[in-house]
Amino acid sequence: MLPSHEITHDKSLDPKPVYGSVSSVDKGLQYKRIKTSSEHTGIVNLESAQDRRENTLCSSPSTKSSHDDSIGGLNYANTYTRPQRLKPNWLPATAIQKFKSASDFFRTMPLEERHFVLKQSHNALLRKDPCFFLQPNSCKKYSAINEFHHFPSEKTSSGVPHNFLKFLENYLACRILASSNGLILGCSTKKNNQTELIISNPSTQSWFLIPTLNHLKEYPDSEINIAFECNSKDFMLFLFEVPTEWASSCYIVKFYSQEEGMWKSIGKSFFTGTRRMIFDTPYIMAYTIEDGESRMLRVPKEARRGSHDLSCKMGIYKWGKVTSLDGSMCLVRFRKCVFTIWVLTDYKSCKWKRVLKIRVRAMGIIEEEPIIVKGFIVMNGDCLVFATKKKVYSYGLSRENYRVVEEISEHGFDDDEVCFTCYSDTLRLCGDGATTLPLLQQSY
Repeated sequence: MLPSHEITHDKSLDPKPVYGSVSSVDKGLQYKRIKTSSEHTGIVNLESAQDRRENTLCSSPSTKSSHDDSIGGLNYANTYTRPQRLKPNWLPATAIQKFKSASDFFRTMPLEERHFVLKQSHNALLRKDPCFFLQPNSCKKYSAINEFHHFPSEKTSSGVPHNFLKFLENYLACRILASSNGLILGCSTKKNNQTELIISNPSTQSWFLIPTLNHLKEYPDSEINIAFECNSKDFMLFLFEVPTEWASSCYIVKFYSQEEGMWKSIGKSFFTGTRRMIFDTPYIMAYTIEDGESRMLRVPKEARRGSHDLSCKMGIYKWGKVTSLDGSMCLVRFRKCVFTIWVLTDYKSCKWKRVLKIRVRAMGIIEEEPIIVKGFIVMNGDCLVFATKKKVYSYGLSRENYRVVEEISEHGFDDDEVCFTCYSDTLRLCGDGATTLPLLQQSY
């Protein structure tokens, strides 16, 4: 019999770099993480004359206040006893735009120049995602309902314009598929049932239409299994075409070439073995982009037990600090009101280590019984975020916030299952050919 709660913790289980070749995955899709060559210290110290101009802000003397270098929870009322150095390219896009509208100093700065935009979006990769979108999971293809939520400490410095949320609501059942470094990958279903892929930046209110694959034109109702990730300059967009024949176990892998503006096939297909790949079942398939190698990763035996229970839900997420170039993945299982999390400690031998096992009611949540969990995600590699019927909570997994539960907000999806999409606002460019979002139109 399972006790009311069980938590195991030691320092070795905290998120940390484990090895360099582990990929990041979501719902069974796996792709290589691009490593950036610049270190955090290099961004701060290697400043040109233009950088120093951008990174210097003098505020008027007033009462002394502490300064948070991360600027995640920036208080616009803070002033200092002497001139302080504030790095605008470390600020979220929302904070930059607020300063620009209120400060003569910021109005004179070249905040739209490519140099500043690249640096701000690069620095954002070293910050935690402060926000997320919430959507119902009941109708993946046609749902157009989106809610936007912040972590409580980020409400003043990060966000999306209200008219962008209205755009999502009005634009042909536009659903968010993924987000990375301030860009959102959306999928829209036109009136003729044709699928349209969109990349947009809510902060700059720009967008870019991705050419629709012939496969999606021919089979508009097929699943869209896609991987999307950005660095400060480029983005990766990979799509796994679902085989048209049920007996087939080979997924054609295609990537979008930004330079050529077209989709291309990768030489080797994604081979899933003797059975058809189903992306919600308790096993993990890995695909290495560089050499086209496909392999299956065994999940922990404990995770497989009871996996066919109707109450069992699983997810695979990134694990480790945002600032780390190396990282791992974690497997989260929710079954019979119990969260269990395992971290992959050795990719080659498929070794896992359990880092958490706890009942929902033992987390300290004050809600009427029964507490029903409608969806969950691990954000920033160290925080379990989950939704009940009415509210969204966070539960700390790292040394700094271990076992700390916090109510984030209420949501309006009631009995619907929900899914999360992490978001961080940046000034990042959508790509060549991007245009302004048609925000002023009321219907599409």
